[in-house]
Amino acid sequence: MTRWHILTALLCGAVLAISRDTGQFGWLALAAFVPLLVMALRAPRPRDVALLLFVPAWMGEAGPMWFYGRLLPMVYGLAVAQALVFMLAALFMRALYRRFPAGVAPLGFAAMLAAIDYLHSLVSPNGSFFALGYTLVDVVPLLQTAALAGVAGLSFLAAVIPAGLAVLYVRPRDLSGTLAWSVPVLAALAYGVWQLAQPAGPTVRIALLSDDRYAGRVFNHPEAAPEVAAAFARQVAAAAAHAPAAIVVPEKILAAGTVLAPPAGSVVVAGLDGPAPQGGRLNIAALYRPGAPVDTYLKKRMVPGYEADYVRGTGELVTRLGDVHAGIAICKDMDFAQDLRLYGRRDVGLMLVPAWDFDRDAYLHGRMAVVRGVENGFAVARSASQGLMTLSDAHGRIVAERRTAHAPRMLVGDLPTGRGGTVYSRIGDVFAQVAVAAWLVLLALLAWRWRRVQDRPARRM
Repeated sequence: MTRWHILTALLCGAVLAISRDTGQFGWLALAAFVPLLVMALRAPRPRDVALLLFVPAWMGEAGPMWFYGRLLPMVYGLAVAQALVFMLAALFMRALYRRFPAGVAPLGFAAMLAAIDYLHSLVSPNGSFFALGYTLVDVVPLLQTAALAGVAGLSFLAAVIPAGLAVLYVRPRDLSGTLAWSVPVLAALAYGVWQLAQPAGPTVRIALLSDDRYAGRVFNHPEAAPEVAAAFARQVAAAAAHAPAAIVVPEKILAAGTVLAPPAGSVVVAGLDGPAPQGGRLNIAALYRPGAPVDTYLKKRMVPGYEADYVRGTGELVTRLGDVHAGIAICKDMDFAQDLRLYGRRDVGLMLVPAWDFDRDAYLHGRMAVVRGVENGFAVARSASQGLMTLSDAHGRIVAERRTAHAPRMLVGDLPTGRGGTVYSRIGDVFAQVAVAAWLVLLALLAWRWRRVQDRPARRM
């Protein structure tokens, strides 16, 4: 381990710190992984490079630690776990490279990371949070792979590209090794270009409202409920001048039981908070329609440690905006691909999402919702307190976006809706399950080859 190795590892860690799980510069992670993987491939022994892999990978989790560390201390343990996973995956790639044709190594590395992201999402209270695939959210052509394979497909691409480049650098004349990883990447790119050329569904006008002065007010000061309701009633009235088909108000901003009068020709989706009759609390998205009773959706997925006493919902809520089926979800629900896939199977073309972020994580968390839209073929209208108001189409393109503030804010945009019913929404996590199987098969083959090597001296004796 030379000083240049150490400096390279620290530089890669710094790049990962501003890219992975931070937002906006996620694609830089593709470049930052390459030198680390080259070092792994060239290292004489695994122990010579293990620390050089762990430290920059841990630095790459600076974003979540900064976003959530003071609020959710468990994030520090998750950051260590993420770094260990990368270190082990890189050493797994090194072992494959030394025992199999060169093309197997990048594919095995990508399969392992995609598999672990998927398995983690099945048991984590945070769903697919921390998945490597979110680094590709702004690489829109590759992002379309989510419509086929979900976020696991994105994680595979985000891993196989730097791994393949590392193998190409170490063994530039190995054509079969280059083709093994570049063909899937080029196929994904071609699919993405084709997908982006497809026509969208009908366009609907959406108004997103926010006012961070009232975030959490009805929970901490229930007596302020009438004041907050009056403030947002004025905002709804102001939005009516733009003739929106739907108006979205942030999560938990109004007290349970609040009644808002939707403008003619519009629906209003608003986040409510209040005590549950059977104990605990309710996190509700209320749907207000002219001349119709109020429908409610109950949040399914809660923020660990913050919403432990909230009653979980179990169903979906779908309404119609003209010819478009529109679904409703709340903030953290959008972190769980399996839940949102239920809307994709119902050919929902638009999701209306009240949300509440932690300010620093506005970009990261908002873009996770964007990926759900690509997976399932629906546009997303997400209005968050202490975050971003975002309109994104079914291909993940940002139509309009505005940061919230301690003042009334409104974002109005004409949003092309999706058509629902993607391959992913129909077949689910088949790709992720194949990645798990491939990873386990490669592990078994490595173990078999290692045992054969260990047995050879004994047989000679």
